[in-house]
Amino acid sequence: MNNYHQIMCKTLVLGCCLFAIGLNGQTQKKEYKETFSVGDNTVLDINTSHTDIEFDTWNRKEVVVEASIELEGATKEEAAAYFKENGIKILGNSERIEISTRGDRSWAFKKGMVADLENIVIDIPEIPDLEPLFLDLQIPEIPEIVDMPPMPPLPPMKFENFDYEKYKEDGEKYIQKWAEEFTKNFDEKYEKKWEEWGERFAERMEARTAQMEERKAEREVMLKEREEIIKEKAEIRKQAQEERRQAMEERRQQMQEAREAQKNVIITGDAPRIFYRSSEGENKSFKVKKTIKIKMPKSAKLNMNVRHGEVKLAENTKNMQATLSYSRLLATTIDGDETNILASYSPVNVQRWNYGKLKTQFSEDVALRDVQHLTLVATSSDVTIERLLKSGMLKNNLGALRINAVNQDFNELDISIQNGELVCVLPQGPFQIYVEGISNDLSTPSGLVLERSQKGNQVINKGYHGDSGTNRSIKINARYSDIALKQ
Repeated sequence: MNNYHQIMCKTLVLGCCLFAIGLNGQTQKKEYKETFSVGDNTVLDINTSHTDIEFDTWNRKEVVVEASIELEGATKEEAAAYFKENGIKILGNSERIEISTRGDRSWAFKKGMVADLENIVIDIPEIPDLEPLFLDLQIPEIPEIVDMPPMPPLPPMKFENFDYEKYKEDGEKYIQKWAEEFTKNFDEKYEKKWEEWGERFAERMEARTAQMEERKAEREVMLKEREEIIKEKAEIRKQAQEERRQAMEERRQQMQEAREAQKNVIITGDAPRIFYRSSEGENKSFKVKKTIKIKMPKSAKLNMNVRHGEVKLAENTKNMQATLSYSRLLATTIDGDETNILASYSPVNVQRWNYGKLKTQFSEDVALRDVQHLTLVATSSDVTIERLLKSGMLKNNLGALRINAVNQDFNELDISIQNGELVCVLPQGPFQIYVEGISNDLSTPSGLVLERSQKGNQVINKGYHGDSGTNRSIKINARYSDIALKQ
């Protein structure tokens, strides 16, 4: 009997514990649903945090928004208070629909927006060193005007006009007579003055010649000193470039470590847990999951500001404006030349990118499968393009860019990379190629015809593949980067 009573007591205690756990672990849920009749140019303005959003399109001129909040670890009273202060706001009409999460905006701003502002990278172009230009500048010497001693004054002369008629009659005799009359005025006294003047002039010319020889020797010394200065400056620039490259390598390593640390922050931040202060001032910790599902016409436009959430786009999304922070973007097709997406600390996965601009900051995994026309600005991000079909204007700073295939019918590929890594598998068809930059490690396939030239620190590799007359071109501008071109 004692054993029976012990078993019954343990069973009752265990049951009470499970009952208490069940009460504390129950989930409170609030659901929303709004329907809007819309036109062709309806705009959906979405501003959310810690919310997963999923889009779908249909042929109806109607937008249906279904949302829910699941709250775990709260009583009914606590859940009611939370839903009142932190619910989902859905307002709109036929032209514009606004969807937003409330309550934790100030917290979301501190954790998301300020972090984005702190990590904005301003690219200030490097001012070239102008001093070597002046060192190499050749200034020709301007000869000085010789300081001549004053010439002795001419004696008073009785000048007889030349008689041309007598010259025709007498010829040389007249010339001789005319010259004798002219030289009568130049007596010995005047000739002595001319001799003295000539001696003084010769002395000055000798002194001037010695001075010129001295200056020439000084100039040769200055030229040698300038050559030494130029060599010293070149060595200093080379050393400075090496130090800067090492510094950039250290910075790249630090950024990589920061990205690894940030991944842990994102994973932790993705956990749907909100710290909530009740109206009585009591702190509570709830597990919260917010979900929004939107059905909309294909013509509807999206303006999004999403922090800490996953976004799944519809089959075809056109002209979307989006700012994503600590989020995840999944899309089938992104289209429209007005598309503009900024993703910070946010993985991006797009199956087909037709048009638009993508800007990424500190995004570890950006994967684009098929790209028609793309403008990319990436900072400290790893970007992979599986196939570039037509054109790309791609810029990457402190990150890695990989293009696994370029269609042979492509038009143009323009890449700018700084302190990063580039791997590009070149097309099989004809194209022109131009690679310029400073302090890069470049590897190229044997099928490329390249001519290498160098001007100062700038190295240029220019050439072609297949046909030099083709209009298809690849241009790469790189600084302090590793570039691997493959075929």
